[in-house]
Amino acid sequence: MLSILIIEDELPNAARLKKLLLQIDRTIEIVGEIQTVEAAINWLQAHPHPDVICMDIKLTDGLSFEIFDHVTIKSHVIFITAYDEYALKAFEVNGIDYLLKPLDEAQLQKSITRIKTLVNRTTSPDLLEVIRRMQQREDVYRTRFLVSYRDMFIPVMVHNIAYFFSEHKLVYLVTSEGDRYAIDQTLEELEQELHPKEFFRATRQYIVSAAAIRKIHQTFNGKLRLDLHPPTEEVLVSREKSIALRKWLS
Repeated sequence: MLSILIIEDELPNAARLKKLLLQIDRTIEIVGEIQTVEAAINWLQAHPHPDVICMDIKLTDGLSFEIFDHVTIKSHVIFITAYDEYALKAFEVNGIDYLLKPLDEAQLQKSITRIKTLVNRTTSPDLLEVIRRMQQREDVYRTRFLVSYRDMFIPVMVHNIAYFFSEHKLVYLVTSEGDRYAIDQTLEELEQELHPKEFFRATRQYIVSAAAIRKIHQTFNGKLRLDLHPPTEEVLVSREKSIALRKWLS
């Protein structure tokens, strides 16, 4: 029986991962579900390490790589990531593995089956070296989009984009001038392609640029309400993401 810790800040993703794991093997024990770097560090310092950690890379309060600065991980690790295949080849050895979002059950089953053969071995010392190499990669982010409008295509530079939002299963790009275009990508895909210093996933429906935020209002329940330009519907940031948003803006 495998014991597995899930570190994932998007609750629907965590729920789907848990469901897939139990479909693959009903004897799997989910020992915890954690959403932040800080909570993961605290949990791992206080509990015996599980056989496996399924770990998202981008969490609400930072990158999961930070966990390794504070805790010596004794588990096999499955990173959940969107890095390109060349970088990911490094994970195919020594009990380190990866999954691409959206999760594919066949790939997850392959990872679990592979790790079952390794659970009695110690975690490879190469793990930290792989993490260091990943952190040293020069990430390339989107600089423009080519959007479709009527019978033509229009290039839109990223620095002219105010925010992205989803509505009725469609994703829209909104420029600083107020132009709106439907694009054929999910917000999850856009998160990986946009520079994290310039764009922030404020809610499940909105990715916003810093330049688009005109005012931030505190609410009685600890949430933050954003006034964006161009104006849009009410954007409420959860209590959990409010701390990360303030840190990002400062």
